[in-house]
Amino acid sequence: MTSNPSTSGDDWESSLTQAFGVLLDRPLSDFPPDADYAVYYSGNWLHETEVYRDPAWLAEAVLTGRETITSENLMLLDEVGYPELRFDASRSLFEIDPSGANFPAAFLTDLVAADRAAVDDLPYVLGADLARLTARHGVDLTSPELPAGVWCLAKARINSNGTLLDALRVATGIGDGPHSLVPCKPRDAETEAAIAAVEHAGLRAHLRAFCDSSSHDLRFFYDDIRDSRGEDDRVVAEWEGAVDQFEITVEQIGR
Repeated sequence: MTSNPSTSGDDWESSLTQAFGVLLDRPLSDFPPDADYAVYYSGNWLHETEVYRDPAWLAEAVLTGRETITSENLMLLDEVGYPELRFDASRSLFEIDPSGANFPAAFLTDLVAADRAAVDDLPYVLGADLARLTARHGVDLTSPELPAGVWCLAKARINSNGTLLDALRVATGIGDGPHSLVPCKPRDAETEAAIAAVEHAGLRAHLRAFCDSSSHDLRFFYDDIRDSRGEDDRVVAEWEGAVDQFEITVEQIGR
């Protein structure tokens, strides 16, 4: 493989596929090709920055998915060169707490039916479902008359095309070609060994920042994911950022 910036589209896709197979210690062909793969940004940082209650996420064009949304507070790594994270609110998950709010009974019934959590807890609803239900029942979640905490953004889905390859691409801060790569300086021997088999030199240097299992900036849960295979293949890859402040998770959510 070559790191030449003029790499063709097919060669670039092949390079990404090979590199991510090394990162996961498993070829991407092992994963169901017809599944939907999501990249979620979640964790305490959403609360500390108050992104989780920013009404911009409930704007009609955003919540229905016609427009993506960005936030200057949400990033992978605080370094120059990584592309801005763009989020799809329609496929993000929102937690709804209807207690204390005078919602229509039909809205509450539909809300429970749309719950994606599958647990006996507060409803977790896709943004697209929330947009549909609030429009149907005339509910305005941004109304000042509602009690605080009626809704919050629980898991922000980073925009991707739903394939595993694209999910891993955006989860590791890679744009649409070799020109988007951000090289990371060599690290410890264990980290170097984890990516030694990556054939594309530029990708190998870029992925150093995303394969370190002991990093305080972005820890890669390599051993945890590998050891859980055969029990729960839903989580494909996971990173913990800024010492447990946020998580980036690649999940298989359908097939």
